[in-house]
Amino acid sequence: MRESLSQAEAAVDSFLGRHRLSVDAVLAVLLAVPLGLVSSGLLRASDSPLSLRLLAGAAVLVVHACVIPRRVRPLAAYGVAAAAMLLLGLLPPLHDPAGAYYPAVMLPSSLVFGLLLYTASARLGLRLGLACLGVALAGVVVVLARVWAPASWGGSSGGYGLAAWRIGLSAGLVAVTACLWWLGRLSRVRALYVAELRAKAERAEADRVRERAEAARAERDRISREMHDVVSHSLAVMVSQAEGGRLSDPGSPGAAVFATIAGVGRDALRDMRGLLGVLRADGGTAPQPGLGDLPALLDHVRTTGVRLSVAESGEPRPLRPAADLTAYRVVQEALTNVIKHAGPEATAELALAWSPGALRITVRNAGGGRDGGPGGGPDGEPGGGSGAGLTGMRERLRMVGGALETGARPGGGFELSAVVPYEPRSLPSSAS
Repeated sequence: MRESLSQAEAAVDSFLGRHRLSVDAVLAVLLAVPLGLVSSGLLRASDSPLSLRLLAGAAVLVVHACVIPRRVRPLAAYGVAAAAMLLLGLLPPLHDPAGAYYPAVMLPSSLVFGLLLYTASARLGLRLGLACLGVALAGVVVVLARVWAPASWGGSSGGYGLAAWRIGLSAGLVAVTACLWWLGRLSRVRALYVAELRAKAERAEADRVRERAEAARAERDRISREMHDVVSHSLAVMVSQAEGGRLSDPGSPGAAVFATIAGVGRDALRDMRGLLGVLRADGGTAPQPGLGDLPALLDHVRTTGVRLSVAESGEPRPLRPAADLTAYRVVQEALTNVIKHAGPEATAELALAWSPGALRITVRNAGGGRDGGPGGGPDGEPGGGSGAGLTGMRERLRMVGGALETGARPGGGFELSAVVPYEPRSLPSSAS
């Protein structure tokens, strides 16, 4: 609950920070409704000369307008508002229809200047903030000079003595001005403190990310060493033994089998070196295969005894690197499944159809092997279930926006169809 509230507060603060002008424009309107309308009504009802009322109205309008850029241009907004307030302080007293006089600076809209003083103190540095305080106190002196003798502008000190009235008015104006300025400084200190906390949190998060990255690199180095010491060594021994078996009796039927084992082992060693390069801490990577490497893969499949035919239609076009690698791996996995499950004498068909939006890869086999008889599928799943090979292919295709369809052929055997889009997009997943 507390975390959700803090997230909501952060979202609100972020919104207000991004739309400062709009928010302050709304605030200016809200202040103009009670204060500006009252000031406008007093000016319209006044019997003073029209020029005097127009000058006072223009100064009031400027003070209200300065609320809009108060956070974007605090110094300029404060300076313009201070000039408008000085004009109000120097104008002759306004005449009320009831016969009373009052200084123009006593119009309700003058209260808006307190908000501008607070904002300038909160947004500017200490030196400029003290300068703004000095300007405000100078304005207080001007106001006190205008109202120092109530009889001079038609006012009165009420039930208080003149001295008490002057002391109370002076202390009140100075106290209000000092409080608004000090509240602004406190707001600035709080903002700087929060910014420092945020910076510390970001630095701490960066340190945690770096530590995790270093731990991951250390783990990759450990895995790389173990793969080199165990798996690569075992593959090298396998290749050596297979070569020895082939050379011991080159004319025997088993020599071809030993040659195939040695070739597959060499390929596995090469792939293992690529994996070790990927796992290196220096970020080394191995070149990834693509459809351009397909002829070598097809020749290798044919050497195992599989009768493979290839058909290609449409206009070939370059694929994205991820899609190119995915297409190659799909063909590789599908033909490997043919070798594993349809038998050494299997017949397979590979079709590459280049359509306007995607590449469709289709692999069919006639079945009849030891594991993949009629209806047998990859990974030994009857009817083309979801073995580990199919799961891997689906995952690869889903990452590039593709789809996979598998199923038993009516006359026996198995068919696999994959769609690899040219551009990243989401395709509906088809049921197996």
